[in-house]
Amino acid sequence: MAAHLPDLRSPDWQQQQILLVDDNAQNLKVLYETLSVMGHKLLVANSGLKALSMLKATSVDLILLDIMMPEMDGFEVCGRLKAHPEWKNIPVIFLSALDDLDAKLKGFEAGAVDYITKPFQSREVIARVATHLRLRHLEWQQALANARQQIEWQREQLAQVARLATLGEMAAGIAHEVNQPLTAILNYTSAAQRLLTKPAPDSSLLGEMLEKLDIQARRAGDVIQRVRTFARQPSGEATALNIADVVRDTVLFAEVDIRRLKGQVVTEVEANLPSIKLDSVQLQQVLLNLIRNALEATAEANGESPVILRVRRMGILLQIMVEDQGSGLRADIADIAEKLFSPFNTSKKDGMGIGLSLCHTLVQGQGGQLTYRPNQPRGCRFVIEFPLVTAT
Repeated sequence: MAAHLPDLRSPDWQQQQILLVDDNAQNLKVLYETLSVMGHKLLVANSGLKALSMLKATSVDLILLDIMMPEMDGFEVCGRLKAHPEWKNIPVIFLSALDDLDAKLKGFEAGAVDYITKPFQSREVIARVATHLRLRHLEWQQALANARQQIEWQREQLAQVARLATLGEMAAGIAHEVNQPLTAILNYTSAAQRLLTKPAPDSSLLGEMLEKLDIQARRAGDVIQRVRTFARQPSGEATALNIADVVRDTVLFAEVDIRRLKGQVVTEVEANLPSIKLDSVQLQQVLLNLIRNALEATAEANGESPVILRVRRMGILLQIMVEDQGSGLRADIADIAEKLFSPFNTSKKDGMGIGLSLCHTLVQGQGGQLTYRPNQPRGCRFVIEFPLVTAT
């Protein structure tokens, strides 16, 4: 007999609730004793009305339902279950002495998933209950997986919207970044054209102009490439990164705000850091957000100290720190970490309170942690830590 039973020690079988419904006390007793070996929580009801009343106060994973009951038979109970939005997905197994085909068909039409004929065999009842509980568990697992995928998709969409919003805020500065090399290209081109109109143009000078044209063209191209890289939808796949390269590219991208706010960013990157598997776009988004916040806080406090971006190895962790000597956070936000990283909390006059919350989510999504510490004598220090066990 034991060979035909499911593994009752499996965690999948713990804490599941089964509702037994039968107007015959002896039948309920036999069912209860039969199923008690499975280790589930068993609830009993001696009528259909009582069963429906119990469901208003508790949830169950499976119902074993007698058909022939007074006042309300099993078919009607099952119909009410399937018409209720919160109960319609609970699997129902009918129990009945009715063994004709019409009764079974009526039971399945009412929404039952199985049918056991009385008098039943204990092994058969256990096997059928085990099967439907396992199916129920798999359905919950699939629903949970689908929900997680939906949350992940929404998180990625929010991150993408935030990146595009950041680009919108930086648009004027980016245009200026591109306009400078384009203006230089136009000037060098005009000078080269004038040089070519001379009877004996200076080839050496012309070569210098072409070299400068190449430098300015690459400079404009680099700005555009940084914008395209930052704006693109991340693949969602972690790749081995050279963290020093990510830091360099992020600071270059932040040049727009550095000039606008008349600030400075000093980087301190420890040498010979191992590569680490992360999503480069999301990491750059987090760092850029923290750098921009630090620059704005420093400008608000009329400070002259640079924003420090420090990267180092701390044991098995890769630590990235962004600190400033700016205006700091409101005390009511800074004192509670949960509040600091929750949406719609902000110290900025015109802020929406999404940036830090999104940074926190993006870091956690890659297996890291983002924490806040007050800086001394003033300002903020945000610390990102990733485990180096993911490094290649």
